[in-house]
Order: sequence, then structure tokens, then C-alpha cells
Amino acid sequence: MTGRDRGAAAVLLVFGLVAFAEATRLRFGSIARPGPGFVPVVLAAAFSLVCVALLVNARRPRDAAAPPVARLGWPRIAAAMAALFVYALALEPVGFVAATFALLLFFFRVLERQRWLAALAGSLLTALVTYLVFKIWLNVQLPAGPWGG
Repeated sequence: MTGRDRGAAAVLLVFGLVAFAEATRLRFGSIARPGPGFVPVVLAAAFSLVCVALLVNARRPRDAAAPPVARLGWPRIAAAMAALFVYALALEPVGFVAATFALLLFFFRVLERQRWLAALAGSLLTALVTYLVFKIWLNVQLPAGPWGG
């Protein structure tokens, strides 16, 4: 991590902490009944923790023998953007769980080149957990697709 990266992480940490302080002025509520401050507090805290992790990681010495991380590359970026576009179009007619499963399967199998079993399991588990969190726990209306719900 370069000096600019550390500087950017430090500046973003300040923004995250200011956002956290401002978000705590809103009513937080509870996990079962989140108030207007619930999401801003959680997001600001998570953002700040990521910035702290970046700063801590920047302090650790780097192994000179370690190979550089491969760049993502424009074809993969274009493929990811196209997949997100198709996901947005398919979300209503296909439904949240099926569209999310297909998107994640594409990301895991095609872009990340994971084994089929890992890609299928990760996609299914993630789609179902997000459905349970948003639809069942938080009672958010999600596109049901042809299966209703």
C-alpha cells in the first residue's frame, strides 16, 4: 500500500467516523424493529472498520518474494457489468432468489473460476441467506418471480 493509499484510508476513516457520530443522533431502534438510524449507524461503523483494517494492513511488512496480485482486466470488468445489467432486467420476471443465484454462480464460476461444487454451494447459500435476512427477518418486499410469495 502506497503513501497515497494510506492517506486516502485515513481521510475516509475521518469521514466514516463523522458519519457514525451523526448517525448516532438518529433513533437506532432494535434488531427486530430498526429505527431510522439503524442502517446509517451500521454502515458508518462497517465503513470505518474497513478503513481501520486498511490502515493496519498498510503497517504490516510486505514479503518481497510474493507474486503481485493479477489485475482484473477490462474483459472481466465488462463481463461483470453486463451480468449486473442482465440481473437488473431479470430480477422482476425471474424473482430475487433465482436471479441472485444465477448472478452469483456467474461471478463465482466464470469470473472467479471456482470449482462447480463451491460455486453452486456459495451461490445457493448466499441467495438463501440474503432472502432470509431481507424477506423473512426484515420483511422487505422482494421480487417473487413466477413462483409468487
